[in-house]
Amino acid sequence: MLAKPDRIFARDFEWRHLARFADRAGERPQLGVISGRHRQGKTFLVEALAALTGGFYFAATEATEVESLMLFSAALAEHTGAEVPHRFASWDEAVRQLFALSAERRWAR
Repeated sequence: MLAKPDRIFARDFEWRHLARFADRAGERPQLGVISGRHRQGKTFLVEALAALTGGFYFAATEATEVESLMLFSAALAEHTGAEVPHRFASWDEAVRQLFALSAERRWAR
């Protein structure tokens, strides 16, 4: 299991479940959705997990679908080092591209 970073105080239960999710070695990429009460440390934990594993993290914000897709595309381009962000027409297309990139990286290891 992934060791919890020293900068995270307590939260052992939450970290254990997040680390277990990240450690799963399935054949297909996975998408995790985290929800909960406001200002409880979800972002802090998930950002730490993404940094530790080289995973992609994108925080949804209140915006139009078009704005959200552009923000997602920019974040994904930054994460992958793409020179030009993708232009997604829908969330279905965006998630399919994310899974395709994840599968490519898995096979390149």
